[in-house]
Amino acid sequence: MSEPKLLNLTVPQLQERLVASGLSKTGRKVDLVTRLLQAQGPAESASTIEDKSAAASGGSASKDLPPVYHNPKTRLVEISFESLEELEKTIRILEVEAGKRYSLTMEVPLTQAALTMLAGSPLGRELEELDCRPEYEDSNPPVIDTSKVKFLKLRSLDLTHQAIKAIHFTADCFPLLETLSIDQPCARDQETFNTDLPNLRSMSYNFVTILDVKDFGRSLSRSPKLESFSGYKLWGLGRKAEHSLVLPSCTSLDFYRSDDLRKLKLWAPRLEDLNLQACYSIQTVTLLERRPPGFSGPEYQVTGEASKFVVNCANTSEPGGNLITSSRCKKVQREVDFF
Repeated sequence: MSEPKLLNLTVPQLQERLVASGLSKTGRKVDLVTRLLQAQGPAESASTIEDKSAAASGGSASKDLPPVYHNPKTRLVEISFESLEELEKTIRILEVEAGKRYSLTMEVPLTQAALTMLAGSPLGRELEELDCRPEYEDSNPPVIDTSKVKFLKLRSLDLTHQAIKAIHFTADCFPLLETLSIDQPCARDQETFNTDLPNLRSMSYNFVTILDVKDFGRSLSRSPKLESFSGYKLWGLGRKAEHSLVLPSCTSLDFYRSDDLRKLKLWAPRLEDLNLQACYSIQTVTLLERRPPGFSGPEYQVTGEASKFVVNCANTSEPGGNLITSSRCKKVQREVDFF
């Protein structure tokens, strides 16, 4: 592909091509383009991107459409937007094809109006991945309310630097969601924590503060397929004395720098790693041997011997309760690992 064509691609699209070629994806946009130009084989024809845009739009290539990348590895049609105007134009023009899978990246913050428009569009109804990663803006950024929209085919949602009203994701609006990541939401704390996602496998929060955490434990427990939870600087958990977690599939549970977390009651028969590093307020972790009542579906049925696990207690006191003394605990890490 020629240099002008590469420069028309967005940074995520350039990074995807670099990863597929086994090259580093770090650096400025001009560095990414230079690396691709140096590494590419025979030049791609000048019409490639236009042909891809035409295929995605169902007709002739349109200059109103941003570049469209057909990822051969994921088989996703990937589109990236640098403005809300681009998003609105594409929603109007793009003819979504049945059987095709779509991924969308936003490089500017979403407004509630834009999110609602996307959710109600043919593109939104077929969307499987949504990645929002605008620049961090702490002065009156637009705030979105996910309880007001439905994305019935969405499987992956990554919100970075996107202001959000609350952690609210439920099965009626996000029934297929498997991966949820919220990183440094701008300008405001999250009002509540309420999730009910039966297909969720991975959940991650970084630099997030929750004002009302009474449903935190119930929320995680409603995701029986959850394998990995990470909460780095997930603050506000201490507003409730104890959180009960019922996690039949979870192997990794990470509360690194969740400073005010005080007490956990935990049923996790597949647990392999529990990170309590720098949980300065931790007092008690109670490991339950039996599944608590109220979780009787087949997703909560676990057979076989419970797993062994490692606990990271670096930079904090070892908690009371039976966690450390359990026969399942094979190692307690008390020092910080430096790589």
